[in-house]
Amino acid sequence: MTQPTEPAKIEDLAALSETERDELFRALPKTDLHCHLDGSLRVETVAELASDPKIRKLAEDLGYSLPTDTDPEKLRKILRPGLGCSSLEEYLLPFDVICGVLQTPETLERAAYELAMDCFAETVWYLEVRFAPQRHIHPGLSGLDVLRAVDAGLARAERDTKGGIQSVILVCAMRNYHESIGHYHRSVRATFPYANERELGSQCSLAAARLAVDAKAQGVSRVVGFDLAGAEANFPPHHHRAAFHYCIDNFLNITVHAGEGYGPESIQEAVSYLNAQRVGHGTRVLEQGPQLLEYLRDRRVTVEVCLTSNLQTGAIQTLADHPFRQLLDLEVRAPLCTDNRMVSDVTLTDEYRLAWEHFKLTPKEIRKTVLYGFKAAFISYERRRGLLLAAKARLRELGLGGSWTQPQDLALNARRG
Repeated sequence: MTQPTEPAKIEDLAALSETERDELFRALPKTDLHCHLDGSLRVETVAELASDPKIRKLAEDLGYSLPTDTDPEKLRKILRPGLGCSSLEEYLLPFDVICGVLQTPETLERAAYELAMDCFAETVWYLEVRFAPQRHIHPGLSGLDVLRAVDAGLARAERDTKGGIQSVILVCAMRNYHESIGHYHRSVRATFPYANERELGSQCSLAAARLAVDAKAQGVSRVVGFDLAGAEANFPPHHHRAAFHYCIDNFLNITVHAGEGYGPESIQEAVSYLNAQRVGHGTRVLEQGPQLLEYLRDRRVTVEVCLTSNLQTGAIQTLADHPFRQLLDLEVRAPLCTDNRMVSDVTLTDEYRLAWEHFKLTPKEIRKTVLYGFKAAFISYERRRGLLLAAKARLRELGLGGSWTQPQDLALNARRG
């Protein structure tokens, strides 16, 4: 294989037209490491499902109240709270509606398939889909059935794109206990009537961990990691040590929502008590000085950055408050992610545009941000290396630097078939 002619390098993104920059950001070989299934449906899909009498009846039987007016434009205002949110808790309210329509294998499979296809359409090569299976468990649907349905949707998307998108599943435990979370949580209360909420929350997260490990053992190989999600304040990570130690003992990867709705103590607990390899959001990492950020950098702990979502949840008041620039300057692994594509009304292309506009990323920083996502992927070394090599070759083609190597071009050609 002979070395191809080197493409012209982009020296300054500001020299490109707005259309050229948008085309570049869309063409980037991207990863989305922090993407919630239930926050990333299509509004039209929620509207269609919410108008189905059978789905409405099941939702009502399970304690969900779906809107009576299912016009997509009306639902859009409910499902996309935008910058009007006053807190993380308010931002999470649409999920009760969304979970109400995701209580069958068919709807879960459809949601996973459409999410993967939407990501593929904007050149996402690798997607990690996370969600809490316990929100979908009821007498007619086991936890294993839930995970198999999502796995089937992702597998179908991979087949339809001929491997153009690869995807895995992260199982979320909910850090808080509340009966409104779903039928499973109400059944736990009935089983342990004298337990307090902290004990019930720990019990539920341990059960979620056992489900994740069992699903992987039962052949749902896309289950590769475990997460802690939900309202963060007053629900510290250390309450869930048993669940995470169980996952670590069974070789699952660990990411934890931390530093979004609570301070740096939450991040520190995530990496010390729960052995987190990645941290979701981490917006408050600088509040007690640089030591915690340096700790993350020195141990290659990745921070999953979700700029638009952080603005909407009130984790930051303005982008000037976000630590992304410091993450870049200290070379902390900090890939851009969407969090919730529908609820935040955002794509990864949007996130790269926003990051460039505010933080004035250089072509080298765009390249590094993209590659951080592949380096932090929760997949085998062989798969990760193949994606990383192909991504380096593609970034070089796009004029974002890097030197030609034969392994890179071989990986990219193999991806293109």
